[in-house]
Amino acid sequence: MTGLTNRWAVLALIFLIGVALPMQFQAVPALAPFLVTQAGLSYTDIGVLTGLFMFPGIFLAAPGGLLSARIGDKSALMIGLSIMLVGAVLFAATDSYAVMFASRLLGGSGAVLITILLPKVVTDWFVGREIATALATVASSFGLGVGLAMAVLPALADLSSWPTAIIANTAVTVLAMIILLVFFQPPETVHGGAKIRPALWSLNRAELVLSMLAGIGRVLFSTGYVVFMSFTPPLLMAQGMNVTEAGLLTSLAAVVSIVSVPLGGVFSDRTGKPNHFIVIGAVGTAITCVLVPYIAPALLWILLFGLLRGGCTGGIMALPSQVLRPESRSAGFAVASAVYFIGMAAFPAIAGYLLDATANTAAPLWFAGLLWILIPVLLATFKFFQRKWRLNP
Repeated sequence: MTGLTNRWAVLALIFLIGVALPMQFQAVPALAPFLVTQAGLSYTDIGVLTGLFMFPGIFLAAPGGLLSARIGDKSALMIGLSIMLVGAVLFAATDSYAVMFASRLLGGSGAVLITILLPKVVTDWFVGREIATALATVASSFGLGVGLAMAVLPALADLSSWPTAIIANTAVTVLAMIILLVFFQPPETVHGGAKIRPALWSLNRAELVLSMLAGIGRVLFSTGYVVFMSFTPPLLMAQGMNVTEAGLLTSLAAVVSIVSVPLGGVFSDRTGKPNHFIVIGAVGTAITCVLVPYIAPALLWILLFGLLRGGCTGGIMALPSQVLRPESRSAGFAVASAVYFIGMAAFPAIAGYLLDATANTAAPLWFAGLLWILIPVLLATFKFFQRKWRLNP
């Protein structure tokens, strides 16, 4: 069977896998109204279960990076997708909070390998080429997956039940596994050359610090997006919408992001000024988070959120490629992912707590705005150390 030999075809497969993961991650907040009313959960529980999906990565990212370096990207991705699928099925089969808790931990354990490998595989295929465009395209898959979950799952649960919606949500995961198994090959197999087998620890001090900073950048824009998408529907419902209307309206941010995020990467590559797009996009997105609760129509700010966030995604995602050597990529992306998982586990839970503690549906969106406004600070710190250590492989 002929494998994928074109980097854009590989990018399409990685994009599909990138959609599958956030659809699993976002299933809990998307179905929050049903889980609150039918399973007796609180919004703090929803935030905990949402963040819990990322919690295993705090401990498994570094081992996962080493494992993927040893068994290969394809095998590691298959293992990750399989474990994530089992976690989703287990969640759908129970109404026990303890089992839900365990199933999210299990599914998140599989998501660790996927999260590490998606940017690493894209970097392998696109480094020195359209790197910001490719990484922005993959990053837009996260937004699309979140948006699809928010738009489709409440409607499916309304028509049937929330467990049925969870099971239907696994279809994209299964499709991605089939295509990966049949068609994917690593670039050295397609283009020739020796396979790089990293040492157990291949990072120097500069690469370690900058990988951690890159991970913080990814945390800020990812959780800023997740908190906005997860907690805008409760705000809209408090303003009089029903659950399906609120989910569909919020999902329009993801629809716009499908175009804005790749375009942000294209403009970053073409102009050679990704930092400008990062700063303008982050500041503008923060402003939309703060204004959406107060100035009608909400549709305007939701659309602007989806448009403006596109400017900073590709540039932030490309930061590791600016400082990591080929032999240090697996370890570097593992470190960045470990930092990313810490924030992704903590920040949605904080947002849920803010809503429960204040009974103010605007509070989580203020928190989202704070996350976005911190991105330019992170970028300035990264660039300072990159220049100090003259790191530019």
